[in-house]
Amino acid sequence: MGAWIDSVEQKARIIHEQLAVAQSLAKQNGASTEEISKLYLELLRKLYEEEYTFAQLADSSDLVARFAGPAVSEVDPTVTIVTSVFSDLRNQIRGIAKSIVGLSDAKRLRWPSELDPHLSGLAHGSLVVGISIPKPAEDEFTEQQVIPGISDQIYESVLSAVRSLSTVAHYIGDTDISEEIIKQFPDPAIRDTVMVAASRLAPSGRKGIDSLSLYGPDQDEQPSILTTKSRKILNHALSKPVRKKGTGMFEGTVREIDLDARRFEIRQVRGAGTIRCVYDSSMDQIVRNILDAQIKVRGDYEAFENEQPRLIGVAEIDITRPPSKQLNIDIDENDL
Repeated sequence: MGAWIDSVEQKARIIHEQLAVAQSLAKQNGASTEEISKLYLELLRKLYEEEYTFAQLADSSDLVARFAGPAVSEVDPTVTIVTSVFSDLRNQIRGIAKSIVGLSDAKRLRWPSELDPHLSGLAHGSLVVGISIPKPAEDEFTEQQVIPGISDQIYESVLSAVRSLSTVAHYIGDTDISEEIIKQFPDPAIRDTVMVAASRLAPSGRKGIDSLSLYGPDQDEQPSILTTKSRKILNHALSKPVRKKGTGMFEGTVREIDLDARRFEIRQVRGAGTIRCVYDSSMDQIVRNILDAQIKVRGDYEAFENEQPRLIGVAEIDITRPPSKQLNIDIDENDL
């Protein structure tokens, strides 16, 4: 059993012990044991109906999301809201995975091809979804693995990033994001990727969801709760996410573009591999036309280990080689 189920079982043992004591006292005093037992049996029923189901999910998942609000206040939420929740979670988890695979420079590695959440419904005002990240299938790696063992490294990176979503809200203050988040996410590109996912998962207030509580494996502290206010603070922080370490110009090929988040990645950058780029609305038009183009970007950047640039706030874009018209490459429809 896992930590969550162990906790529920411990609560159950305490209730059973209290029930036994209460029944004993009732017999000694000539009272009805049946009446005395009702309260404790009701506690046990609620414990196993509500908490045990959640505990099973939490112990078998890499991330658990509990949605609360009027849209899920009924015992049986509508198919529309469940589908919407599934779609949002799936898209953001896949977005994290795609970004990390891209940031690894594993050009020939196709993983993950399928990531689907597992659902467990709970009554009393919430809908709970558990996310499990499957290991890449062995047959998917035929003639695709660039370096021996790289698939395991990427899998662990994706797994870590998905699980770390449960910590993001802990760094959201009244008006800004705490600098302590850097310790949790020292790689600025990964930090930005996870924050973008958190901002998109945070309630917008338009779907009847008031809050989203995120739980990670073996989580000791309170759940990370995202609200409509969290969404606004995250979006504000993401508009200027780069903590300047230097200014430079970098050349690479554009492979992934997220038009909504105003992010793209340039790969095959000499001395840096892949760099995640952030741009503002003034560059919307040019960015729509640079997929698969060779470009130079200039701006302030934030580095990671060995002072390697990982995240850049783009001030200028110069196209050095137009996109190839022979390649049938499109922007991901989930990014539109």
